[in-house]
Amino acid sequence: MPAPTSKKDGSYSVDRLLPYVFLCTIGPSVVAASNLFVVKYLMCRYYWVKQGTDNIPNPGDDRCSNRDVQALAGSVLAALATLDGIFSFISSPYVQSLSDKYGRRPLLIIGPLLATISTGSILLAYYINNTTLAWILLVLTGIFVSASTKAVFLPSLCVADVATDDARTRFYSRMEAVALLGPGTAYIISAVVSRYVSNIAVPYFIALGAQVGASLWSFFFIAETKQFNKNDNNHNEENSDDDDGNSVSSSNQGRGIVAEITESLEAPVKPLKLIWPHKHKGKLHWELFVVALSLFMTTSGTVFIATASLLFLSDKFNFNPENNAWMLAFLTFSRFAYLIILFPFILKFGRAGYNRYLLWKQKRMQGDRERQPLIRRDTSDRQEDANYFDVILAFFSVIIDALALGFVSLSLSYQQVLGAFAIMAFGAGDNPTFKAVFVSYAPPEHSSEALAALDMVFSAAKLASPPLLGSLYAAFVEIGKPQFLFLTAGGLCATGALLISPMIFAKRKFKPTE
Repeated sequence: MPAPTSKKDGSYSVDRLLPYVFLCTIGPSVVAASNLFVVKYLMCRYYWVKQGTDNIPNPGDDRCSNRDVQALAGSVLAALATLDGIFSFISSPYVQSLSDKYGRRPLLIIGPLLATISTGSILLAYYINNTTLAWILLVLTGIFVSASTKAVFLPSLCVADVATDDARTRFYSRMEAVALLGPGTAYIISAVVSRYVSNIAVPYFIALGAQVGASLWSFFFIAETKQFNKNDNNHNEENSDDDDGNSVSSSNQGRGIVAEITESLEAPVKPLKLIWPHKHKGKLHWELFVVALSLFMTTSGTVFIATASLLFLSDKFNFNPENNAWMLAFLTFSRFAYLIILFPFILKFGRAGYNRYLLWKQKRMQGDRERQPLIRRDTSDRQEDANYFDVILAFFSVIIDALALGFVSLSLSYQQVLGAFAIMAFGAGDNPTFKAVFVSYAPPEHSSEALAALDMVFSAAKLASPPLLGSLYAAFVEIGKPQFLFLTAGGLCATGALLISPMIFAKRKFKPTE
């Protein structure tokens, strides 16, 4: 078992987390294209059973191309994503609270093992002919798929434990790149398997192997990063001794149980307090709430796009699982390439240029004696400026997302669709820049709660987007206009950009940051 680590070992610990993130992201991604095929077939089978047919369709039967079957499959995929969003939203604060109490490592080990329930359930549903049992297995799939996202969320807490302020952004960027590399690799594996292996179960066995491998990796190679306060432990032991000596009444024990229950019930609300508008020293701080709301709208517009793209290309251009897998790989690697190759240069030279502009402006405006940051910490002694350039970059990244999704809705061929998604890759900087602005506002002592709040915003978007966009897609399919879904998603992204725009045009003055 690895020994606990400290901030001095931050780089070592983060490097050990990267293979874990890679394996965790491979699991749900390698079966993404196959899940579409499986759900479509299950709904095809269910639909024709309800119609009273004696001849149940086989996979690939032309009857599965029925428009009603396609609409039903879209609704079920949206429902599965909704279940994922619900349990992801509910579980985020509890995962954060449990990891604060018992350490990061136990949850790093358990998380991928819980995810295997989701992977195995949908595979069993494909092979079991009982319709009722198939529905139960689909529900289990939707519930436990969130274990994969929580397993990837935990390493961000580990980084907050061991990384210094200067290194944290670099480590998060590295982790985000690996989180894209995992799905991209998985999609290529899925495409190759679809071409050369006819057995639908193979991608699921690969996913199960990756999830078990992630659990084993964390058990053998990842050290505990949470540093527990020994004084608190000694204090608890002393209180326990005093309780034994003084024969404390059972009513005190009852109050302790009530306190634990109350703490558990308050867990989902506690992180959200960080993003709610509040007054500090007589001044209303609304910026973090606006950032969170903008992030919610933007994520609502983009989180369902991968699933919607699979449905759209399958229904309109007859893409098979192999084509879908290659398309998902293209989506992922185009964003990965932008973040790895272009985005660092944009950050480096964009920030440098912005700082030079501010310094030049300061020389021209000597009368301004005070300059305030866009966002700053309220409860911390150290006041660090959030980089205003990050806000500008987030704004334009979201605008690019909105325009690209609009181009998808206008596309007449799959080549034009891929071209629009290539443009969308240039909006991949929205997540890291939103995260940089968000986390910079939170006091350091509440970093884990801030990360939980950020994850809850993502989860809430995952919860809101699938039922909305999934239902709209089913309605658009009914009228023969599935491309309108992407126009709607682009509108949500445009709304997110509109929400954050006041932070760009607000009449404030900013300090240059490095």
